[in-house]
Amino acid sequence: MDVGEGDNPRRDDPDEALRYARLAARLGVEFDPSPRKSWERATAVEGGGSTSGIADAIRNGGAARIEDGNTRRLLVAPTAEMGERLEAVLQRRPELADGLVVTLPAVIRQSLTETAGPRLVWRAVNWLDRNFPELSARRLLTRGQMIAGIVLVLLIAVAGWAGGWMVLAGFNLVAGLFFLALVLLRLLAVSVVLERSRRAPPPLDVDRETLPVYSILVPLYDEAHMVPELARALGRLDWPKDRLDIKFIVEACDPTTRLAIERLGLGPPFEMLVVPECMPRTKPKALSFALPLARGRFVTVYDAEDRPDPGQLLEAYLAFAAEDERLACVQAPLLIDNGDANVLTAFFAMEYSMQFDGVLPMLAAFDMPLPLGGTSNHFRTRALKAVGGWDPHNVTEDADLGVRFARFGYRTGTITRPTCEEAPHTLKLWLKQRTRWLKGWMQTSLVHSRQPRRLWRELGPRRTLGFLLTGFGGVLAAALHPLYIGTTLGLLIDPSALWRAGTPLVSAMMFLNVFNFVAAYVAFVVLSGATLRLRRSRRRPAVLLLLPAYWLLLSLACYRALLQLIVAPHRWEKTRHRGHRSRRPFGASEPVRAAARSLA
Repeated sequence: MDVGEGDNPRRDDPDEALRYARLAARLGVEFDPSPRKSWERATAVEGGGSTSGIADAIRNGGAARIEDGNTRRLLVAPTAEMGERLEAVLQRRPELADGLVVTLPAVIRQSLTETAGPRLVWRAVNWLDRNFPELSARRLLTRGQMIAGIVLVLLIAVAGWAGGWMVLAGFNLVAGLFFLALVLLRLLAVSVVLERSRRAPPPLDVDRETLPVYSILVPLYDEAHMVPELARALGRLDWPKDRLDIKFIVEACDPTTRLAIERLGLGPPFEMLVVPECMPRTKPKALSFALPLARGRFVTVYDAEDRPDPGQLLEAYLAFAAEDERLACVQAPLLIDNGDANVLTAFFAMEYSMQFDGVLPMLAAFDMPLPLGGTSNHFRTRALKAVGGWDPHNVTEDADLGVRFARFGYRTGTITRPTCEEAPHTLKLWLKQRTRWLKGWMQTSLVHSRQPRRLWRELGPRRTLGFLLTGFGGVLAAALHPLYIGTTLGLLIDPSALWRAGTPLVSAMMFLNVFNFVAAYVAFVVLSGATLRLRRSRRRPAVLLLLPAYWLLLSLACYRALLQLIVAPHRWEKTRHRGHRSRRPFGASEPVRAAARSLA
């Protein structure tokens, strides 16, 4: 039964407990439905204690050896077929019953997870760096990058000393052309938005009896106040509950969030994983810790403040079913549901609408790498593991993963049913989040540019261009805003400066700066208007007058990110949410709302 808007989250399944209790009685063995603190150690029955063997046992929840003081017993949660075989064995050898305890699958998974925690967290931190060191952000710069950077700085210094303003103007022109290409990319996205606006959301016709297990990973840190609403939102997902695998991932140093989850008394399909204390304390490390334990053929990630459309899992599943195995990931749109709180949240909402309803669908249409969002991305579990999962040392693990999928020959796509999120509502929170994103894009650009020829060979010209524009281009654009705004203001005060410039190159630089400022303004207004109309959302036109001020804040975050990249490259600045909820159902467009109503 789905959890309604006013219901409590689904609690322990009494039928499951009763079923295993009856089985234990029939077998003549002890039944224990709750973990015992006296269990000192648990090991997987198969796998020889290796990380992979324990992960398999945890996913299956079938059997584990436990130590209770000086006694070793076998903890089992047999299926009906296993129960019949076990009954036959005990009839022949009844003395084995003393060494057996029947429990629930979740109990076995919890016991094994606690025991295997140190090995699993070591794997989460080190696996990508050990197997694909060239793709790990653990090191900021390789030796080759350091040499290339020193040579470049020396060449710029010599050229500047010899040519002065001419060299700076030349660099400005090259950067300006790159910026202009990014603006044109946004204008191109408008055509994709207009085409999507004429299409209804895809129907959710599916044989529910054949649906596989779907895993949902939810990393939480210092977010106890968000847990009840989050559990209700996940309980509304339209997917058979016996084939959901929802894992709340909490840090060992965060007892408040753990207590909030335990107080809800959540049973299947909810489960809590505790990540042992280990640096770096990042979201991708928590996700990488949980990935080996995910039981689903597909896996998705949600954040604490998320409210996904109930039909999102079904749409993602149908998108995967319609394509071959090369489609590794589909990204759902992220919508801001507190965009009317203040000017910052208004701009944040416009940026999200442009990115997730405009730019990403356009990149997917051209089969370019997608800078994935940090949530509501749905993966084929096998493909996610094949590329190494999330990088625990990259603070924008989502954008990095989108590029890595492309390098391994996979494709990423988009779907239409959204997830509502909360925008940072204060300047301090906004600056922290933007700094982390920009620092992560810098990390990602450095990681994937370590071997330029290999990158070109793996991605090809079109995908390489897409990576440069969306990754490096976004950072460059944020850095250039003060220059463009300053040039525009200067020419507004004294237009004659354009033809009084010392050389044609300087005049061209000034003209391109102003042109880029105006073109970026137009692209922002047009694309945000198109994407907001797609979702039947409104904006206050007067807010757009403050766009240059918003861009200056973005530049501040960019230079702050550069400083952090040097002094604290792996520092994760947490964005705290207060749990604001919009009055709009799902923050969706009318067609999406209609689809959601049809599921009720």
